[in-house]
Amino acid sequence: MTEPPDLDRIDPVAPGEAAEQDINDILQSTVDGWWEDSRMMGVIAHIPEALRGWMLSIMGSASVVSPVTMELMALRGAFKTGCEY
Repeated sequence: MTEPPDLDRIDPVAPGEAAEQDINDILQSTVDGWWEDSRMMGVIAHIPEALRGWMLSIMGSASVVSPVTMELMALRGAFKTGCEY
């Protein structure tokens, strides 16, 4: 398998760095809770509405993001952060 080209990576927003408190709470929950890694969510957090929609979608409480769009977001975020999704 070939390695992806060396591209600039998106620095994730860390818990406590977001301007909106609910985004900080979501990011902290990904550290403390079931996800145990805030990097992917931190990349999505650059667009707070996207992170809110993502969380609603994966928690099964809304269909804000289509399944195809959600998978594309996951793949793009994984590629940009070097995550082995």
